[in-house]
Amino acid sequence: MQRAVLLALLLGGAAAALAAPLSTDARAAMLALDPERISEGQVRELLVLAPAPRVLLFQGSLGADMESFGAFLHALGYPAQRLRNPATGRYSYSLRWDGCRCVECEALATGIGRQARDEGVAPMMVGHSGGGVTVGRILQRLAATDGAPRLPFAATLGTGALLRWAPGFPGCAADVPQLGRVPASVATFTGYRIDGDPFTSLLGFGDYRAAEGSDPPAQVRNVLLPAQVSHVRAFEVDGYAEHPQLRNWISAYHPGSDAPLPDAPGLDLGNLRHAADLWHSLKKHWALHARQWAAAR
Repeated sequence: MQRAVLLALLLGGAAAALAAPLSTDARAAMLALDPERISEGQVRELLVLAPAPRVLLFQGSLGADMESFGAFLHALGYPAQRLRNPATGRYSYSLRWDGCRCVECEALATGIGRQARDEGVAPMMVGHSGGGVTVGRILQRLAATDGAPRLPFAATLGTGALLRWAPGFPGCAADVPQLGRVPASVATFTGYRIDGDPFTSLLGFGDYRAAEGSDPPAQVRNVLLPAQVSHVRAFEVDGYAEHPQLRNWISAYHPGSDAPLPDAPGLDLGNLRHAADLWHSLKKHWALHARQWAAAR
């Protein structure tokens, strides 16, 4: 990562962490939040009063990006300045790699530590495909650094071992044993795999698990997505947040929900459940931080 980009990450959101004075009623309501059941009204009326963790969206390869998903999160109420890459204005990040060496991961891990200390809140991360390898590298670097912050939440989707064995990625096979181990540098982790997807189902890669010796270990959750989910288009969610019935369904969603999908003619709903699942996790950890912040005030 260029020095300017790193500085932008460190400084770009500092002002957003300085929230306005909190009224007695708002503080009481914030302390009473149930992080597992956050309504759209609570997002817009309460959570926006508290500092929001920055969300780092790491895009994959094969022409996929996460701009649609970032716009989806913003439309549902997440502050844009806590989603956008300060250096580019885009919703996603793309780091440079030299073969199997992540050129910028170490600098970004250092930046995350400084930002968490300055703002009082560590970021959350979501990685798509190869972007999930970036997430894993950053988590491992944080775990190896004394005094590094513990991230509240991270997730990967479509990250696996296939390309680590490919001839064009010499030496990458050494990554495979580490890909599925989640270090204690993150409190809660969700790994999404697509049923039958060769990128995530072949060549020695299976479910994620907490790394041995982690204390306390990461809480790891594995989610198997249906085969109909496209590896490349898994984060294309245009129109979801703008459709009233879909928006209500997303707001009410919680993990394990078996509610039937709403009727939305003209929209492909293949990505709706995992998009709603990620939104539930992100707003949950935003709410957990908001309660801690309100209690401290």
